[in-house]
Amino acid sequence: MKSTESVGNYKSEVRLYTNYAIKHIKTMCKNFGPRPVGSEAELKTQEYLAKELETTCDTVLKEEYKCSDKAFMSWVPIGAVLLILSAALYTFGISIASLVIGCLTLFLVLAEFIFYKPVLDIFFPKKTSMNVTGIRKASGETKRRIIFSGHVDSAFEWTYTYHGGRPAVAGIIVTAVIAILLNIGGGIYGIIAGEGFGIVWMGDDLTMKIISVVMYVTVPVLGAAIFFCNYKRPVTGANDDLSGCMVSAAVIKFMDANNIRFENTEVVALMAGGEEAGLRGSKAWAKAHADEMKNDGVETIFISLDTIREIDFMAIYDKDMTGMVKNDKRVAALLQKAAKEVGHDVPVKAIELGSTDAAAMSQAGIPASAFTAMDPSPARYYHTRLDTEENLDPKMLETGLKIALETAFMFDEQGIS
Repeated sequence: MKSTESVGNYKSEVRLYTNYAIKHIKTMCKNFGPRPVGSEAELKTQEYLAKELETTCDTVLKEEYKCSDKAFMSWVPIGAVLLILSAALYTFGISIASLVIGCLTLFLVLAEFIFYKPVLDIFFPKKTSMNVTGIRKASGETKRRIIFSGHVDSAFEWTYTYHGGRPAVAGIIVTAVIAILLNIGGGIYGIIAGEGFGIVWMGDDLTMKIISVVMYVTVPVLGAAIFFCNYKRPVTGANDDLSGCMVSAAVIKFMDANNIRFENTEVVALMAGGEEAGLRGSKAWAKAHADEMKNDGVETIFISLDTIREIDFMAIYDKDMTGMVKNDKRVAALLQKAAKEVGHDVPVKAIELGSTDAAAMSQAGIPASAFTAMDPSPARYYHTRLDTEENLDPKMLETGLKIALETAFMFDEQGIS
């Protein structure tokens, strides 16, 4: 059965539960505001969502975990300071220091942002966050399980996304890459050239002088990068990602209100914490449940719904974490087929920069994919004060709910095997 055939008044029911999602997003934004991971606002929002899921789910789990709220993005200011220090040291001919600092900065970028490894967490205090899981059981023997997920936490504002948009963000990224390459390349050259201590500008090596000058050209931009995240201004995060949370909840609400219960498929809504802190919530959830999911004989898939806002930028991701993690192509194909069934040709692609909670599940061995609808440039509201309840798109939320519902019905009938 298709989702469109599940109830006689399908269109009006989908519209009703789209409005249900919007209503609760607005309530959470008004009552709790911005929600950095581990904040009182995040925990209150999780409790609110748990109570809502209890009205439609057979089981609701609340599981706490610990993580830092600032460690993940701290590689930006730390890296910027290191590169500025390296430029000064290089000027005094300490090439080995420049090389070491360049390599250390590259390591931090790769570890924290490209591979999402918590290497800096040990230097930051931990806070308590929570994952909330709502389960609507199958009426008979459970043979399949589909998990829809959004993340409850919101980001700290990205200063230059708000004040400069794509050009400003791209400028900082390109400058940082150039600075790292200069530090590593210049350090290697200085060591090979046998330059010891001494002010580079007073020496005879023209190449080192040029490298040093270019290093100093990057310093103003690196100085600006220190303020890339405004830790005093967390954002509301209505789209990123209360939209994903409430579309997940609306799938189960639609089924409950219309007395739909799959005979052999369990439907789950996961409200994860800590996505903006480096997928910490989904990683904690996977650590707690992945072995069970993989060994209980139930075919399980995971679908991350993240920032359901712009219909022209809908995308399904089979490669996550800046293309470093492979999501499940079968899950991506199922999402794409479901989208076509409800009238949308959504491309399957790789995430250019960043990640979704699907990556954590893929790394844990759970078949996963992600569905998003946001300009990856990025959009100006992304991680800024503009991501408010006034900036929701009802049409896109309705489309997201249709795609999620059709995916659930298709998976119930055919699985992915």
